[in-house]
Amino acid sequence: KRPMTEAVQNTADVIVVGAGPNGLVSAAYLAQAGLDVLVVEASPTIGGMTSTNPFEPEAPGYIINEASMQASLFRTTTIDKDLGLSSKFGLRQTVIDPAHVQLNYDGTSLALWRDPTRTADELRYFSPADAEALIDLYRVIDAAVEIGLPLMQTSPVSPDIKAVLKAAKGMAKNRKELIAIGRWMASSQAEALEDSFESDAIRAPLTIALPFMPFDADLSGWSLIYLGVLSKYGVSMFHGGTGAFPAALAKSIAANRGRIRTSAPVESLVVTNGRVTGVRLQGGEELYARRAVLTACSPKTTLTRLLPEGTLPRVLQNKADKIPTRRRGIADYKLNVALSGKITMEKHEKWRGDGIDLRLGCNSFNTYQESLDAAKASIRGEVPEHIPGLGHATTSFDQGFAPEGCDIFWFWAGITPSDPRVGWDEAKKQITERVIKDASHYYQGIESLEVARRDLALPDIEERFWAIDGSVYHVDPVISRFGPLKPAEKFAGYHTPVPGLYLTGAGTHPVAGISGMPGQNAARVMLKDFRKQDNGGLTDRVKAAAATENILSARFDKANSAK
Repeated sequence: KRPMTEAVQNTADVIVVGAGPNGLVSAAYLAQAGLDVLVVEASPTIGGMTSTNPFEPEAPGYIINEASMQASLFRTTTIDKDLGLSSKFGLRQTVIDPAHVQLNYDGTSLALWRDPTRTADELRYFSPADAEALIDLYRVIDAAVEIGLPLMQTSPVSPDIKAVLKAAKGMAKNRKELIAIGRWMASSQAEALEDSFESDAIRAPLTIALPFMPFDADLSGWSLIYLGVLSKYGVSMFHGGTGAFPAALAKSIAANRGRIRTSAPVESLVVTNGRVTGVRLQGGEELYARRAVLTACSPKTTLTRLLPEGTLPRVLQNKADKIPTRRRGIADYKLNVALSGKITMEKHEKWRGDGIDLRLGCNSFNTYQESLDAAKASIRGEVPEHIPGLGHATTSFDQGFAPEGCDIFWFWAGITPSDPRVGWDEAKKQITERVIKDASHYYQGIESLEVARRDLALPDIEERFWAIDGSVYHVDPVISRFGPLKPAEKFAGYHTPVPGLYLTGAGTHPVAGISGMPGQNAARVMLKDFRKQDNGGLTDRVKAAAATENILSARFDKANSAK
C-alpha cells in the first residue's frame, strides 16, 4: 500500500477555484452529496464580493461590507433550506421594506415598497397617472417573473424538465400578458420608462439602481424585472453583514468534511492528456482533482489566463478571448466612509413623517436626466458631473460595525467611466469628491465626520476581487450574453469543451448579485454528470481516475528519488 504522501494529501474529488458565494454554494452542495471537496481562494478571507472585513488599517474598530449589500434573488432559491444555512449554521436575514427610496433634492421622496399598491399610493403625490401606470407595469413584470424565474434556476442548454414545465405553466396562466411582456422587454430601458411614466420620482430610481446596459440600447428594458423580484420575494440583508452568507456556507462545507484554503491564488490549471486534472498555485504547489475542477472566478480569467495556452482549439479560444467585460463604456465604483458620529437625514424624514429610518435602504438621490447624462459622459471617457448610485448607512442595520455612536456610509455606483481620459488616479479622486459632495445634501455629516474612506474604482475592484476589468458582473450584462450564450457559445450551461472543467460564478447563467443561483445550478449539473459517469459512462470515469493516478504516481516516484 502506497504511503500517505503530500501528493495524496493534496487531492480531492472536486477542486473549486474561488470562495465567492457561488463557489461556496457549489462546494456545499457537492460536499453534501458525499464528494471530497477542496475550495481554494486567493484572498486571505472568503466571500469574494460578499466579504465583510475590518476597515483596517484606515479605520480600526470599524467593519465594512467590502462590495455588496442587499440580497434579492437569494430569496427566490431553495439554497437556504437545502443546505440548512438558517436552521443549522446560523444565517439570519431580515427583509428590508422599503428596500429603496428615491430622495429628491427638495426634501420629498418616493419609497419603493414591497407592496406595489403602497408605492403607487406614494407616487400619486407626484403623478396620479404614474401611479396607475405603475400598477399596470407590475402586472406585466410579475407575469414575466413567473415565466422566467424557473428557467433561471436550471441549465440554459439542458434545462430540467420540471423547470420547463413550471415556466410553461406560468406562460399559460399569464397568456394575456405575453404581448405586453414582449413589447416591454424588446424596448430600451429609457423607452420603457418614458412610455410608462412622466415623473422623475419613479424614472430616476429605475435607472440609477439598474445600470446594466446602455439606457438607450434595444432590449435593455428587461432590467425592470427587478421590480417583480422586489415585490414577490422581498429584498433582505444578512445579520453580521454580507459576509454572514459565505460564513454559513463554510460551516456547511466543513460539516460535510469539505476543506477551504485561503491565501492560495491559482496560477494555472493542470491539464493532462487534454483533461483538467488539478490546479497549480502560485509558488508551484499542485493540487489534483479526481473528478473535476470548478472555477467560480470570471470565466474569462479561467479560459484566457488559467487554462494553458493551446488547450482550446483556435475557434473556441477566440470565443473565450472575445467574452465582453468592458464594452459598455460604464464601470462600477464602490465607497465606504468611516464616520466619527451619526449622519442624519432630518429634512427628508420630516417631510415623510412616517417614522421610516431612511438610512436603512439602498437609496438613490440623483435625477433621471443626471443618470442619462452620466452614462453618456462615462462612455465619452469623462468623469460625470454627478455620480448616480445607491447610498446606505450600514450601521443602521448592524450597529456593531462601528464604535458606539458612529456610522459607516456605503455607496455603490454603476455609472462611472471604464476608460477615463484623465487617468485612473485623477478620475477616482474626482469621482469620490463628487459622490461625497452630492451625498452630503441628503446624509448630513458625511463631510464633517469623516474618519477614513476606502474607494474602489475599476482597477481597484479588479485587484481586490480578481475580476477582469473590475466587472462585478464578470461578463457584461448585455442581452446577447444571457442564457445559452453566457459567457459565450460552447461555454454555457456550466460545462466547457475541456473534460474535467466546469464554470460557475457571476459570469454564468443567470445573473450576478447575491443569489447563489449560478453555484446551485452548476452543482446540480456536475452531480448529474457524475451520476452518468458512475452508472453508464465508465470510460470517462476511468480516464479521469487514470489521469489522476498517473500524476500521483509520478509525484510519489519523484519524492522518493529525491530522498
